Amino acid sequence: MHVPSLTRTTRTTRTTTQALLLAALAVVVCSCAYAGRSGAWLGAGLLTGSSAGTRTGRSTMWQPRQAQSSSSTVNKQYRSRSWKGGAGDASLGRAGAGMRGALRFGMGSGSGVGCQSAAEITEITRKTMEVLKSKTKENENMGKMVQILEGFMNEYAETNIQAETTPEKFQQMMTQSMAVMGQALLSPHKFDILHRAIRQPFDYYRWGVDFFRPLLEKHNSKIYGKQNLDKIVDYIKSGENVILLSNHQTEVDPQAIEILLEDSDNAGDLASQLIFVAGHKVTTDPLAIPFSLGQNLLCIHSKKYIENPPEKKAEKQAHNTKTMKKMQSLLEDGGTFLWVAPSGGRDRPEPATKEFVVAPFDERSVQMFKLMATKAKSMSGKKTHFFPMAMLTHELVPPPDGVKAAVGEKRSAKRGAANIWFGDEVADEKIEGMTSKEQNKKFYNDIYSQVLDKYTTLAKVRSEQKAAVSEAH
Repeated sequence: MHVPSLTRTTRTTRTTTQALLLAALAVVVCSCAYAGRSGAWLGAGLLTGSSAGTRTGRSTMWQPRQAQSSSSTVNKQYRSRSWKGGAGDASLGRAGAGMRGALRFGMGSGSGVGCQSAAEITEITRKTMEVLKSKTKENENMGKMVQILEGFMNEYAETNIQAETTPEKFQQMMTQSMAVMGQALLSPHKFDILHRAIRQPFDYYRWGVDFFRPLLEKHNSKIYGKQNLDKIVDYIKSGENVILLSNHQTEVDPQAIEILLEDSDNAGDLASQLIFVAGHKVTTDPLAIPFSLGQNLLCIHSKKYIENPPEKKAEKQAHNTKTMKKMQSLLEDGGTFLWVAPSGGRDRPEPATKEFVVAPFDERSVQMFKLMATKAKSMSGKKTHFFPMAMLTHELVPPPDGVKAAVGEKRSAKRGAANIWFGDEVADEKIEGMTSKEQNKKFYNDIYSQVLDKYTTLAKVRSEQKAAVSEAH
């Protein structure tokens, strides 16, 4: 892939800013590896899966080309009239060239944070965020995002210690994560109506799954309704459509599904085929964007936020119309696997009890999907199957208590359980003696009542787990 030249006349200021910030993101983590710990990973090869690095001695550590370049040499490169990157730069888009320079810049620091213990996992995080804050303190908007990121990454470090993540794995994940998050802060990706997961040259899907893996308590997490999951697999393989109508609790619902499906006998590859109907927050919030890049998304504006701000309402409605047309086309093609939250957003806890409750499904949204399925069957003969799905995942990156349209919410990275239940298929069929309106109501009730029932069971099981742990201590 060709990476355009970065010329002084058109991009010097922006590229210099990118280089400095990305250097700040990479400097502490990279220098930790530079201190010489065997097994550490760094450099362009880490980010792209390419062979941009070179091996050094008997160590298993990778280093980027010209890793010993001083910071002044790197700055000189960025002051030159043009600088072209190679294949490794293309993986991170427009700031790819800046990323390679940042890694070189970071290697010149020589700060040498050793990764010897759990305490130093915290130290890596602290020093990384210190450098990042110093480079962004004059940018008020970016500073707010960095502050949110700092709180999240501090908890993420603690969670990795609890999950017994090795220092080498944490170091590798921090290097990758600071790079892709820095890129999102500098130059947010613009999502198409249908976004396909970016798997090459950098695999955002695998990175996102691996990033959140330490948060999930696998021993307390489970898939229920496996007989229905088996049916779903068979339907997709036969070229028919499946729509999951689910409650929604956390931004990491996609990764939770994917991690849990990994251990299933015949559905391990199914998660990567799932298309999520996604609201604007996961495609516009710089801290959510990197994870969204690894998912298949149909991008839509939720009804909860479509009138905020009022002057954007018509534009958002036009966007949603295009999204529905694309969805219709996918259903007519067949073999489409969709996940949608008819509530239009995440569940929230009851103020009095602090217990999460399933948000009501929008009945018109449910009926819309049913109508689209009927049309797809008449146009192409492809049948669509509807399965309710209950998710108890709010312990992982829980949502804020209130509902707001603005991006930039605080996030938690504590460990917790994730449990999902594939409910029984609900057929869209005519029932003698019932009017169309009555049939539509029954279809909605059958979907929503199953989600409520299964979620109640999941919540009870989780409460018993917590009680048993509390009693044991």
